[in-house]
Amino acid sequence: MIRLTQQNSFKEAERNMYAHHRQTLGKLAEKMEQDPSCLAAITSGSVSKGTASETSDVDVHLVFTDEAYAEYERNDKLSYVDREVSTYEGGYADIKVINRRFLELAARRGNEPTRYAFTGAEVLFSRIPDLGELVARIPVYPEENRERNLRDFCAQIYLYGLYFAKEAGKKNDAYLLAHTAGQLIFFSGRMILAYNRLLFPSHKGLLDAASAAEAQPKNFRKLATELLQSPSADKSVRFAAKMLAFYNHGLSFEQALGIYVLNNERAWLENSPSLPDR
Repeated sequence: MIRLTQQNSFKEAERNMYAHHRQTLGKLAEKMEQDPSCLAAITSGSVSKGTASETSDVDVHLVFTDEAYAEYERNDKLSYVDREVSTYEGGYADIKVINRRFLELAARRGNEPTRYAFTGAEVLFSRIPDLGELVARIPVYPEENRERNLRDFCAQIYLYGLYFAKEAGKKNDAYLLAHTAGQLIFFSGRMILAYNRLLFPSHKGLLDAASAAEAQPKNFRKLATELLQSPSADKSVRFAAKMLAFYNHGLSFEQALGIYVLNNERAWLENSPSLPDR
């Protein structure tokens, strides 16, 4: 078994890890080492990224054998909380259950939130040789997707800003207007991240990540917040125009519509429908 030391794993001096987080991770590692079905423990989340507050929980991916993973899946326990290992008041370990295949697929074709989740990840212990090398291949921006993503994000901004927003205004449809505003900001944020070759973290972290990007439209976060707080057709059109002035793939309306149809209405032809479309 590979047990990484305090010196070569956590790099506390660089990441300013709180002592109670380090102690909680150590306690969890000791606990899971006693379970032969647990092959490895990998840190993730704010503690790994060096952005944790004193009260943050600790995020950990536990790698199990395929048999044990299947049992967790059957019992709907692919994510759970362990409070027993916490060494500080109100703390807990936020556990994600995975297997080796998950890591291999994440390194090969993982989506951006999955890749981002392993940013700064460290192996606490491992029964898998060279696991650190595999984990290090996950939090890498997928350059091969960038051009298509920029094109597709532009198409979404075009359609939501210059078509759906106007339709919502005509019909006085509050739901469509709110949905349009959310989608405009989501795809604009994704476009900014792709332009800067930054991974999309999650919806929870989107505005922070886009706002921290080196290149972005002026006042992006301010305009996004204003649109969300008080959506209107006119604001949506102006917001979309500003985003497309920052980056524009040069699509015609017909091209943008065709791309939208493929991504939004016919994606099920190649893959199982996502939950919102079932």
